Amino acid sequence: MNGKTLAETEDVKLGLVDLHACTWYLPTTKNQRDHTVHLSAFAIEQFKKLHTLRVTLQETGNAELDGQLSRWVFPASDAMCPVCVKSFGKQLADRQRSPDQRMTNRSKATNALMLAGGKWTAHDLRRTTGTLMARLGFSTDTINECLNHISADRMARVYIRDRRQADQARAFDAMGAKLAMLVSEHALASNIVAIKAV
Repeated sequence: MNGKTLAETEDVKLGLVDLHACTWYLPTTKNQRDHTVHLSAFAIEQFKKLHTLRVTLQETGNAELDGQLSRWVFPASDAMCPVCVKSFGKQLADRQRSPDQRMTNRSKATNALMLAGGKWTAHDLRRTTGTLMARLGFSTDTINECLNHISADRMARVYIRDRRQADQARAFDAMGAKLAMLVSEHALASNIVAIKAV
């Protein structure tokens, strides 16, 4: 790691994280346009925590690589490449089962992410983000850009090329401040259930 980028490759859907620029660049998204996410102070802190959890490469067949830390924020089991994007959904689902529904060779923490409201997915986190940003007073246009949604208005797509980067940064910073407040010691004592790492 060069102190700047936690993951770098030409063909990775999970993108490139630059802690100095406070950005997470996604070169490939499902709507075929790149997207740069501004990282709030809260998000940067989470990436730094993930960075400390990186695994050491072993038995790679390359003596120069063995013993080095994986360059991926989310490494695959061999740590040589990033985890498959679909793995995130499986990891979430595996931790929202009753113990008798545990799948072979999968997480033993079957109910670690269960919530009273029922099962949830990574897409629910996007929906929650959009909802919270709206409650924080951000416009639908800014929220859509934060979520990398393409405008339904064809005329706007043709004539308005601005991605509202400054507005996105303000929205992501406000969201980060809201999340930091929610996980503060006071909030933990009152209404948040801490989930242990497994």
